[in-house]
Amino acid sequence: MSFNKNLRTRFYDAYDVSYVMQFISKLATMAEPERRDLPGFLGEGTHFQSFELDSMSLPLAINVAKTSFARRGESALSRWKEAVKVAQSLESASLVPPMDVINAFGLTVLVMPKGKVVSKSGAKVVDALLQDTAKALGQAGLVLDDYPQIREAEGIPFIIDWSDLGFLNR
Repeated sequence: MSFNKNLRTRFYDAYDVSYVMQFISKLATMAEPERRDLPGFLGEGTHFQSFELDSMSLPLAINVAKTSFARRGESALSRWKEAVKVAQSLESASLVPPMDVINAFGLTVLVMPKGKVVSKSGAKVVDALLQDTAKALGQAGLVLDDYPQIREAEGIPFIIDWSDLGFLNR
């Protein structure tokens, strides 16, 4: 499905890995509570702290795994990373944004477009897209075991929290 093809193109055109790595190296020198004072801090949940890098043509969300997420162990982190790669490959899962998982400086980081609140026009299509995405994930043997948090970029809605993505039978 080409619903979010433009978002993918814009993401990869804007995605400067070296710039992101510089930011990650800075985060790695700080304790999690200290990071909250950085410009661009968006917030945090149970598993990730989120930051915005907006000096690129498409603002990016840099989602840094918290210590609690990393404590799952290397095998659990490897399964999660594998599940993210499978989700990324699903053409029929419209709400899966372009993403990249980076392991650097002792941190696990998920990079994706930065989303904003879904517009009224975007909200009209979200329910159908959630069903399509859940079906595509299930057919691939994946489950997002959380309430899907939806935002949009470039007018295209997508799920922003992938911390509870996993395989159905693992």
